[in-house]
Amino acid sequence: MKKIAIYCVNYKSYDALHNYLRSLEHAASHSQESLAVNILVADNTDDGFLPIVADSPTVSIRVFPFHENLGYFGAIHKMMEQVSPLEFDYAIISNVDVLLDEDFFQRLTRYEATADLGWIAPQIYSNLEERDRNPKIMQRYPKRKLQVLQTLFRFPPLYNLYTHTAYKSKKLARHSAGEIYAGHGSFIILTRRFFCECGIIDYPVFLFCEEIYLGEQCRSHGLKVRYEPTLRVADAEHASTGTFKRSKYCRYNLEAITYILKTYYA
Repeated sequence: MKKIAIYCVNYKSYDALHNYLRSLEHAASHSQESLAVNILVADNTDDGFLPIVADSPTVSIRVFPFHENLGYFGAIHKMMEQVSPLEFDYAIISNVDVLLDEDFFQRLTRYEATADLGWIAPQIYSNLEERDRNPKIMQRYPKRKLQVLQTLFRFPPLYNLYTHTAYKSKKLARHSAGEIYAGHGSFIILTRRFFCECGIIDYPVFLFCEEIYLGEQCRSHGLKVRYEPTLRVADAEHASTGTFKRSKYCRYNLEAITYILKTYYA
């Protein structure tokens, strides 16, 4: 039997959470392989909530009503302190604004992971942008690029100019399955080997640059990151971060990039 944990974080996105839980249950029920899915939901809002999908022989749900906003990986860290990812073959970290293909768990349970694989980046298709959000980062960023981004986020009007000029001119490319530096942070599949080598998630930043943190963890421990488009989920478009004011968005990104530079590029 394959054991899979889903560590997901909700922040005032209950409609998206409802759809996500239904999607997980539906995909689990369509797997022909022996499977146990443990869904662990961190609720970062002030009020807790009741589980929406009942436990089944394949799926169980545990809710962590933290009653405070711990950020993305802050909530993941707190859940992993209580439920170890080492108990599972795969630990998935995700937002709640995604939906799984019906055959997702069927394909994941049959996936042949190599001994040095730490992270599987699936296809995350955005209907809004009409593209796959993965691979997120093909190669490790040069220090200079991060310093430029740091400057852009330090001055929000400068970042606004960037988003309306250079960013819009970026070309979108299609990629085949293969090794990459980092996947997209909205849906992350980590192997048991990742946690054996790197320990539980311990990223002391409220939000953003989670992909670089994980990419650096894999890089420093000799683990591979692989893009695998046959594993498919759909992006339901920024249920939480999409409502941020630009000033807050830039401030959180600045804090994240500053931490990454000090920790991994010193």
